[in-house]
Amino acid sequence: MPGLTGHSTVGVGNDIVQYLEGVARHFGVTIRVTSGYRSPDRQAQAMFDNWAKLEHGKVYRASTLPPADRATLDNSWATAHNHQASAQERAQARDDFLALAKDRVGSRSMHTRGRAVDVSRDQINSQVYQAITLRLREVKEGNRTDIYHFESADTVPPVDGTTKAQWQAGKSNSSGTSPGDAHQGHTPRRRRHRGHRNHGHAHHGQAQHGHLHPGQPGCC
Repeated sequence: MPGLTGHSTVGVGNDIVQYLEGVARHFGVTIRVTSGYRSPDRQAQAMFDNWAKLEHGKVYRASTLPPADRATLDNSWATAHNHQASAQERAQARDDFLALAKDRVGSRSMHTRGRAVDVSRDQINSQVYQAITLRLREVKEGNRTDIYHFESADTVPPVDGTTKAQWQAGKSNSSGTSPGDAHQGHTPRRRRHRGHRNHGHAHHGQAQHGHLHPGQPGCC
């Protein structure tokens, strides 16, 4: 049945959830949520779990995660995964990573604000992607290719007839194109973000997740 599935969306703004549900129903697809609201502690854990995919913190803007702190986190992460270190040293390194990550990024992520979701790329074709990014911004998370991170600092307006007409127009214009082609041709609404650095994707104003977008806090 079309709609949202997977991870709970409790804690995520109802406007974002309802918009994604509207997109899913309109295009007859199931959008699988892989991450929604995160507490600061869970955000720090997500950073630890995905540190390599987040390019060892390089995706975060320096104002969000200063180079010295990023280096400290990277050293802690490396020690925590070093099998030549003692179990006590590895555990301490993990605890040090989580504490610093929580302090520097934990409360600033759009996930902890309930304004972001990560979704599996499965079933997100070019039409669905364009419909989602009509109102939500994609922020790229390093070199990840398994999920999309969508967020909005602004309130997302309810789906109405005008919105669906725009979706249909996008569907007609992108007929026969791949999601990648659509990404290069589509220009989503730009929004000011506060923690990620410019998102690797230069196309259509996407922020670089977590991450490289000017002024964005960091998702992960």
